[in-house]
Amino acid sequence: MENSMVQATRPTVQKTKELYNSMTRTQQKIADIILANPSIVVKSSITELCNKAGVKSEASIVRFYRILGFNGYKDFKIQMAQELADRTFYHSYEDVNIDDSPSDIREKIFRGSIATLNTNLHLDNENAYERARDMILPANRIIFLGYAASAAICYYAYFRFIELGFNCNFSADSHINAAVLARPNTNDLIFCVSHSGETRDLIIPLEKIAHKDIPIILITGSERSTLAKLADVVLLTKAEENNILTDAMNSRVAQLCTIDSLFSIVSLAKGNDALSRLFATRQTFFDYKK
Repeated sequence: MENSMVQATRPTVQKTKELYNSMTRTQQKIADIILANPSIVVKSSITELCNKAGVKSEASIVRFYRILGFNGYKDFKIQMAQELADRTFYHSYEDVNIDDSPSDIREKIFRGSIATLNTNLHLDNENAYERARDMILPANRIIFLGYAASAAICYYAYFRFIELGFNCNFSADSHINAAVLARPNTNDLIFCVSHSGETRDLIIPLEKIAHKDIPIILITGSERSTLAKLADVVLLTKAEENNILTDAMNSRVAQLCTIDSLFSIVSLAKGNDALSRLFATRQTFFDYKK
């Protein structure tokens, strides 16, 4: 179990968000009031917090702070007070405002991305990457699917896996993709990107092919989404999407790192063939720069 020293490197509010979907409904009620106003912990006794959260017993509060790694309510309060004083909470919706200088904005954007990457570094995704690798290696064709900002991530993945010699398909047009998915080939693999996991242009065609034994890999921020339920492997990324200026970008940073991680894992699994292809591609690019 983590102690409060570990908590200092991983803000408590951040960890609460990471664990939220795995919490019980009672624990989520406690989390909701703390996420809305983190200072409430500092200002409240355990009985007062229990009443404010609308839960029946103090034991619920005890179970809540224990899943965050604290042994006692006092430690929980002290850590929250320290984080509030040090402003170690990362709220992307507070990051950029009209009074910020260009230097301030740059610093906040970079710090936001660093916080997002740190969150994703600690996600328990290892087995999912291994399973994704084992699905990609024998695929005869990889069909990348994603729209709007996710389309850019898919296009990047399309380029990376073409470098390894895979037969890849990508289009930002949902009608073209619907035509491709209407008659999938043997040993096709579908690779989707959707932060919400609720993109209708992906759900509709994938529901229709769910019975055709076509494997699906999904990068998403919601492991309980509709698309996650359709996918065989879910590569989870975590990033807030509340603010139009910064948060969509943060999720893309996490998704890009996910693509590059998987690309490297698959490259090493393919061995010398992958390395020779990558070397040849780099040489070709170098020729264009002469």
